Amino acid sequence: MSSSSSRTGVFRLHSRLVVGLLGLGLLQACGGGGGTAAPAPTPISTTRTLSGLVTYDFVPTAYNLSTQVGGLNFAGAVQKPVRNGLVQVMNGNAVLAAGVTDATGHYSLTFTPPASGTLQLVALASCANPAIIVQDNTSSGAALGLSATVGTGNSLDLRATHGWTGSSYSAADRQAAPFAILDSMYTASQAFLAVRPGVVFPTLKVNWSPNNAPQTGTVALGQIGTSHFSPADNQIYILGKEGADTDEFDSHVIVHEWAHFFERNLSRSDSPGGPHGGGDILDPRLAFGEGYGNALAAMLLPESVYVDTVWSGGTIRAFGFDAETAPIPTDDALPSVFSETTVMRLLYDIFDGGASESYDQVQAGLGVIYDVLIGPEKGTDALTTMASFITGLKAQAGISTAAVDALLAHYQIGPISSQWGDGDPDLAAMYTQVNAVPYSGVIQFDGGFDSNKWQQNQYFVGAGTGGQLTIKTTCTQDVDIKVFRSGTVVAAAATTSGNETVSFNSLAGVKYVVVITGYGATTGPYNVGVSITAP
Repeated sequence: MSSSSSRTGVFRLHSRLVVGLLGLGLLQACGGGGGTAAPAPTPISTTRTLSGLVTYDFVPTAYNLSTQVGGLNFAGAVQKPVRNGLVQVMNGNAVLAAGVTDATGHYSLTFTPPASGTLQLVALASCANPAIIVQDNTSSGAALGLSATVGTGNSLDLRATHGWTGSSYSAADRQAAPFAILDSMYTASQAFLAVRPGVVFPTLKVNWSPNNAPQTGTVALGQIGTSHFSPADNQIYILGKEGADTDEFDSHVIVHEWAHFFERNLSRSDSPGGPHGGGDILDPRLAFGEGYGNALAAMLLPESVYVDTVWSGGTIRAFGFDAETAPIPTDDALPSVFSETTVMRLLYDIFDGGASESYDQVQAGLGVIYDVLIGPEKGTDALTTMASFITGLKAQAGISTAAVDALLAHYQIGPISSQWGDGDPDLAAMYTQVNAVPYSGVIQFDGGFDSNKWQQNQYFVGAGTGGQLTIKTTCTQDVDIKVFRSGTVVAAAATTSGNETVSFNSLAGVKYVVVITGYGATTGPYNVGVSITAP
């Protein structure tokens, strides 16, 4: 269809209005057709129907695993439909009609024109089911979208352009970014809904701005550090700063962060977060969380080659890796449950199976992985590591324990048999079993590593007594204490001292996990005394 007006522009609407429209039921469920139903015919019709197509420019990433060269392929940009996006006809601040686009981007809205005023067609980078709102964190949380003046015709198309001029972005024409972000997250959610139709996702707010830069500071100024999911406000932040890092077309990055949203709201994560990278020996909670994020992105898109673009010297470049196949020489020098790369490829192998890989006779599929994540992984008494996931996987119908163990062995992981890591000596050693109180012991950390690395963490696990328990540490360097009950922090002590004390009232027979984390900055081993007592 041809547009009856070419006057389009970036549109910002306060997100509270969008949430209100969702809550009032003005939208059909995503997956249905676009638009509200036309009223019953009357002898003299005063209504008008406007229909058309809403699309956005999608720019694919390009990356060569052999040459390790890539970037954004603007020459290969394609128009994609804005699927199940919110569309409105507005007269000033008044919404005359609201609906959603269908799977092909088409909409149809019927409304009663006002006596006066200019009408605007608005397409928001927002979806109703699941509820996803892409908003501008540097503009007081205004919802992002596209608008055009409605003329006298009955059709009006909207196209969000990428705005690339050949060497830079035109700010006025850089309209596609929020729609690309929305579509990637919609794809992720629909992949789960296809195998488990009853999934209910909570409202997700995603923050993107052309001001969002890889700089820490005030998020309202765009200083978001990196694209990330924030557990504190249950929102996602995406980089968009031209000349620094622009992630809106990096679908794997987008879905990786969506995976953390899923983890936080439908499953569970005990990860300490913080800096990480390939080759690091991580705390196994962090290794699982980051490897899971990369693997899930590859599963849901679905595309096994993960690509992340970044600006370098005024040029958009890329780095990437294959979630399915390791390169030669390998990019995973120390395979283990402490490696996010190991976790990524192990989880992807569990998902897809390997017809040409003798070691991979597991093909669980996305539905089973979902069941593990929202079931045993979420409810584990232990911490969320590869042990909790594998134990839950082995309990699923149709899963061969022997096949899982063969796959684990390929990645140099022992035959995990419990949520506490039994079967893999290194993971089991993370948990010190406390069979009775009082307890006292000494652990050794290795200074000079980040606090989220394997070298600076140890877990203690025991049952509550029904009374007060007190945990103390003695150390010449800084350490912290956290006490978990099924993933919930029930007590903590975090000062700059190595001599910490925390007390809490325990429930009889309930399992608690005490995490001791070191912050020793001086390179080399140091000792931490740990005691657990009851009055």
